[in-house]
Amino acid sequence: MLLEINDGEDCTIIKFNTHKLLGTEGVEFQNSIVNTLDKGVKSIAVDLSSIEYVTSWGIGMLVHAFTTCTNREANYSLIGVNKRVKDIFRIIKIDTILPIHDSV
Repeated sequence: MLLEINDGEDCTIIKFNTHKLLGTEGVEFQNSIVNTLDKGVKSIAVDLSSIEYVTSWGIGMLVHAFTTCTNREANYSLIGVNKRVKDIFRIIKIDTILPIHDSV
């Protein structure tokens, strides 16, 4: 499984166990977002600390999850984003849409 899900008291953390975020993980990722929200969780952090490369499909997948959380009145943030990926997010200005934090 590419995803590791850890339920905390205030937040559920979904971590990718891969070095590349290609977007092919979209169905599994979106299902994990929806299943987590269905449990009543109101805050989700997506841990990208192992991600070194992200495609436009991968970015679209992250934005889709953000929209799902927003529509269900849940908080959504990205954590552990390395400098290279942050630079990509900054270039395409997605960092102005998706909340990015160093940790939970």
